[in-house]
Amino acid sequence: MIKYEELLVNTKVYKALESDLLEDRLNHCYMIMSEDALAVDGLCTLFARKILCKDGGCGNCIACQKVEDGNHECVYEPKNLKADGIREFVDKVYVTGEGDVKVMIIRNLDKVDVKVQNFLLKSLEEPVEGVVFVLGVQRQTAVLETVKSRSKKLAVSPFSKAQLNAYFSETFRGYSKAVVNEAVDCCMGSLSRCDELLEDEDFSGDMSDVVFLLKGLTSTKVNLKMQKRMDIKDGKLVKYLDIMQLICGVLLKKKTGAEIEGFEKVNPLIDTFNVPTLVNFNELIINAKQKAESYCKDENILDNLFIKLLEVKYLCR
Repeated sequence: MIKYEELLVNTKVYKALESDLLEDRLNHCYMIMSEDALAVDGLCTLFARKILCKDGGCGNCIACQKVEDGNHECVYEPKNLKADGIREFVDKVYVTGEGDVKVMIIRNLDKVDVKVQNFLLKSLEEPVEGVVFVLGVQRQTAVLETVKSRSKKLAVSPFSKAQLNAYFSETFRGYSKAVVNEAVDCCMGSLSRCDELLEDEDFSGDMSDVVFLLKGLTSTKVNLKMQKRMDIKDGKLVKYLDIMQLICGVLLKKKTGAEIEGFEKVNPLIDTFNVPTLVNFNELIINAKQKAESYCKDENILDNLFIKLLEVKYLCR
């Protein structure tokens, strides 16, 4: 079993920071990008440790412990992501600190309103000596291009099955090897998704139900079959739609030649749908999710979705 920290320090993102420090060309702003929230959050902390620790982020010294505990005098984070919190955060850039380097961390920049993100621009356009920004981003489209262009962008690659199996070992929180293997197989290299799947006791069965649905999408009779098989009570419709969208995305990647580790459970569907069908399916599922969020009746949403999926499948043959 490998440690969480060991997993992250071996990423290309972390090694990029190591290289910059080694060559004495520390950037004024690093943007760590990934949909994997756990990876982004962990790397933000490790970056601060690496920059401030005299022993290169050892993890054992007082400086590293203070960073981990969130009370290092040279690390600043906004008290909130609203206008007042970001404005106060930016003001601290220009306040004389106790150390030679000040690390300014925003772990969820994509959750900051784009108008508020503008508050960062002056500090990024006119860098202050000894100040390093570390910005975590899960949704790149939610970040201003002007902020991106003034940052060194570092994208976190998906973790391999071998890495995740080594981390989420068969003894992880008492889960069986079979449960861990399935979560790793379906997480698409994401620490966060794997963690969520392990916490979701019904995921395996729900995934099987959705695969059964899509594989059996040959006639309108499938509606009745799936109404009986899929329990859409207790708000589970959105979860099923999320799984459908995930499967469509995986199938699209596999059909277009992208290399994807895991997700063996969807392999029976590879020859069932062509690319145009999957593209249309994805749009229909997004629309169904929007209706679900508008409090439409779940049964009606599911019925309409099945009928439209069937129509698209035959139109795109």
